[in-house]
Amino acid sequence: MKQNKEKLSLERRILNASHLPDVATGIVILLYTVFILNLNLKLHYPIILGVIIGVLFAQFGISPITNHFLMGKVSKRVQKWETEETTVEERTKLLLDIHKLPGRKEREAFLYFFVCSFGLAAAYKILLDMNNQLNVVSCCFCILGAYVASLLALANTRAICNEYAVRIVDQGVDEKILNKKTFFGTSYQQTFILYCTIPVLWGILLAVMLFYVYYFNNIPNVNGGYLPADIAGPGLRGGQLSRLGFVLLINALIGIVSVYSFLNSILVSSGALQSSMQHIIKNDIFTVKLASTDFETEVSYNLYLVNQIVLLFRSILDDMREIGNTMIVPINELSEISQATASTSLEQSTGVKEILATMEDTDRQTRNIVEKIGDVTTVAEGTEKNVNAGFETLQSNLDKMTEITEANVSTISGIRELGEKIGSIWEIVKIINDIADQTRIIAFNAELEASSAGDSGKNFHIVANEVRRLAAGITNSVDQIKDKITEIQHSSDNLIITSESGTEKIREGLELSEKLKEKFNDIQSSSEITVESANQIKEIIYQQSAAFDQIVATVRQISSGIENFSTSTGTVNNTAHKLKEAANLLENLHTRIITTSE
Repeated sequence: MKQNKEKLSLERRILNASHLPDVATGIVILLYTVFILNLNLKLHYPIILGVIIGVLFAQFGISPITNHFLMGKVSKRVQKWETEETTVEERTKLLLDIHKLPGRKEREAFLYFFVCSFGLAAAYKILLDMNNQLNVVSCCFCILGAYVASLLALANTRAICNEYAVRIVDQGVDEKILNKKTFFGTSYQQTFILYCTIPVLWGILLAVMLFYVYYFNNIPNVNGGYLPADIAGPGLRGGQLSRLGFVLLINALIGIVSVYSFLNSILVSSGALQSSMQHIIKNDIFTVKLASTDFETEVSYNLYLVNQIVLLFRSILDDMREIGNTMIVPINELSEISQATASTSLEQSTGVKEILATMEDTDRQTRNIVEKIGDVTTVAEGTEKNVNAGFETLQSNLDKMTEITEANVSTISGIRELGEKIGSIWEIVKIINDIADQTRIIAFNAELEASSAGDSGKNFHIVANEVRRLAAGITNSVDQIKDKITEIQHSSDNLIITSESGTEKIREGLELSEKLKEKFNDIQSSSEITVESANQIKEIIYQQSAAFDQIVATVRQISSGIENFSTSTGTVNNTAHKLKEAANLLENLHTRIITTSE
């Protein structure tokens, strides 16, 4: 049977589906009028038989012509679509035209029965001279039957057309038009009016009209129908009352069936939507079958939206899984880099602490030199006083000059030792400079890795930038240390030169002491020069000590900065670990969703 349906064209299927409902409706309408008009079947069977023959002729003779006129072109396009390749635009236009066919068939059926109703009323008037009021009520009942016939035609045609609509939508249509119009059939509001409001109100109105006609026309006519009330007055007779009750019952049944048809259509659509949602919940989102829809009603469009949600959810899950897979490699690299950076920063912190301890020792030695220079200054001043004391203390002056010579030798030795310490500071400064360069390179590489990571590496990018800025500050501080060390070396060289010059002068003084009387003035001048040189040396050493204090403070700052960098590196390492866990969570989200569905 299914194969036979497939072989029939759309036009032929719609025509075949209309035969039985139309013939049955025509006969029911005829019997309905016979009952209302109180016709005698034995007396008026030729009219009834003629009407039945007319109904059959109209259905099998005229209806194929009008059906071909209304459905033929669309039916040919459907056959072309079934046998040939079509574009999205062609399928979209065909879908729109198919959804217009139920409305056309509805109007055709109503117009057909509407004309038949007036033809039947005219036949009753001409052949039976039927009461005008009663004939009008009968015609109105026939129009109600025509309306019911149009609803049947609408339902049958819609069921057939929706089969084709579903297949066309499955092949693909223009989604812009679907989203713009949402559905192409009759809305539920219009369907409620068609199936519930109109039949019920029309049935009540016809019952009132029939009651009115029966009330004022209650004398049975031998040719059928009723005559106006006689001298007994208006009112309902026994036969009329039963007929009126039967009509009310039939109208109530028509209303109930119409309302049930409307509610049933809602239940069927809601059941399809519910079934689709349950299927999605109980199955894997990637293997669930999309629900078929014909875009006939609002629920049909909701099914389409459910399909779009399923597709969107699939796309989101695929994107999330891809993001997770993409994040894993750079996050692993980031974790390795952060761990290496943490290790390097720990080594740098240890090295800086050792440098700081060495420089503090050097600072203590420098302060000892300051004390010794103070002693030299005191000795030089004592020498000057002794020279001024006179010749009586010449021998004492000679002894003091000997002591000055020894002190100068010790001073020169201390200054040379200071020069060697300063040379070792150059090695420490070079180590600091190398550490700063290595830190700047690591920070630069970290910035590159953070930039490639996008928004995920933003925090690490800030940390790397601060580290690189700190390394640049360390380099600048080291340059300042170099300048200060150079100044200290120059001062030390000058001090050595000055000390050697003082020693030479003292030696000359010793030689001149043999000729004290002649050279006493020269000894006095040399003593003054010694005092002045000692003061200069003392001032230089004080400056050197202050500069070295600044170097120690700078190294302490470097040590604190490296410790902060080590802490920041640990934070970056923890962040990288959390990012890695998040990437694994995204990567495994698809598996968890499938497990939850199962």
